[in-house]
Amino acid sequence: MFPLIIRLLKVFTLTAKHAGQIKRVRSKNLPNGKALITQIKKDWARASLDNLGVRVKTTGASVSERPILFVGNHVSYLDIPLVMATAPVSFVAKFELSRWPIIGDACRAVGTVFVKRESVESRKLAVQKIGDACLEDGQSICIFPSGTTTVKEDKPWRKGAFEIAKLRGLQIQCFRIKYCPQEIAAFVGDDAFVPHLWRLLKEGSVSAEIEFSHPFTVDVPDEDCSKWQHWCKEILNKD
Repeated sequence: MFPLIIRLLKVFTLTAKHAGQIKRVRSKNLPNGKALITQIKKDWARASLDNLGVRVKTTGASVSERPILFVGNHVSYLDIPLVMATAPVSFVAKFELSRWPIIGDACRAVGTVFVKRESVESRKLAVQKIGDACLEDGQSICIFPSGTTTVKEDKPWRKGAFEIAKLRGLQIQCFRIKYCPQEIAAFVGDDAFVPHLWRLLKEGSVSAEIEFSHPFTVDVPDEDCSKWQHWCKEILNKD
């Protein structure tokens, strides 16, 4: 029991430690600051996954080092460190996360774009921020078009990421994620964060597979959105 409690607390200490490192690097305005922050984010993600007992398998195309939109399915909060460990990204997240103790501060540190889903004005501002992050700041952004976690992908994706890519002349690189055992890793429905973390730690080990497509240019946002959601859905039915 005690080792599990230590690992549970380590989730938050790792988050606070690396978020603090990123903020210090930003405050110094170093010439190599961007590269340092990218490395800190990867170190943070990998340490977090190791602590949680998540074994990672990466397949598919090489990850783009150019500013790009990463788009994929959303199964769990584990997707965040999983993507961050394998690609140089910041994220788009619901505004509510910004209010979480420790987690909200960490989200701000890594350059998360927060969106109030019920606010049209907030969504418009997010579109502008996402495009500017890629084109002006040279930062890749990860978007989960489902808008929430799911293991079914039974609701159509929001096409906003594909419209942004078309409008701003950005490429997209899709990824698809699957965990085993899926029922332990998935964070859906009425799950609460800390109790779910506890169950995950008690499991001892979870495997995660993330596969990347080749980067592509958006032609017709609606059609591309549907096509790549189907591609992501395939992995959830894969044995």
